[in-house]
Amino acid sequence: MRLITSVLVAVASLAAQGPADVFQSAKRPHALVLVGDRYHSAVIAREGIGKALLAENIPATFVENVAELNAQNLRDHQILIILRDGMNWPNGYDKPAVKWMTDAQQQAIWDFVNNGGGFLALHNAQGIYPPGGLYYKLFGGDYGGHPKPYTFAVRVENRSHPITAGVEDFEVFDEQHTVKYYLDREHLLLRAIARDNLESQAGWWREQGKGRFAYLAPGHTLESLTHPMMQQLIRNACRWVSHN
Repeated sequence: MRLITSVLVAVASLAAQGPADVFQSAKRPHALVLVGDRYHSAVIAREGIGKALLAENIPATFVENVAELNAQNLRDHQILIILRDGMNWPNGYDKPAVKWMTDAQQQAIWDFVNNGGGFLALHNAQGIYPPGGLYYKLFGGDYGGHPKPYTFAVRVENRSHPITAGVEDFEVFDEQHTVKYYLDREHLLLRAIARDNLESQAGWWREQGKGRFAYLAPGHTLESLTHPMMQQLIRNACRWVSHN
């Protein structure tokens, strides 16, 4: 009984934090969430992302099997979220990694967004995917490496976009990805700045066909995923990419 009461209190608290209208309709967008790789815990990803989705009343299916990312499954969802890199290690961690994303999966994501779906990419979702394919063409950026986790600042570059609504600059202990950014300044949302002044673009948006894409670079640690400003960013991004 105590556990049930605690859960009800937690849900009520989340409901109070979110826009009232998200709890007034059963017609909510559904999210397919791909998480978990060698260097990024699926448990941490589920906890951090799940908290934001619950606050937005967005039903979610979390998967760790990359084969579940396909055109058929995407047809049942309105939002795709990825927090994992493009590497698998089928022969063991002492052998070279392989890039798991197939041409068919890249085409499925491309079609999903172009036909009106929303894609929210987090943290290392820009890392080590097949070069020159539709995935990176949609992404508008590429992997540029990262130092070991430390504390750095995340600065809001565009305060007028719906994804950054209510978000202030914040500091977080995380893995600072120094991404390669190919879009123009208009699409930039966030910048990461380390205490030694290493900096990189840390979030952006774009529209593709009938759909929308957003990228948020933080997300290696549970501290970063559950930071109030990061939670707000994830929630805002889910609303924006799903046209809600």
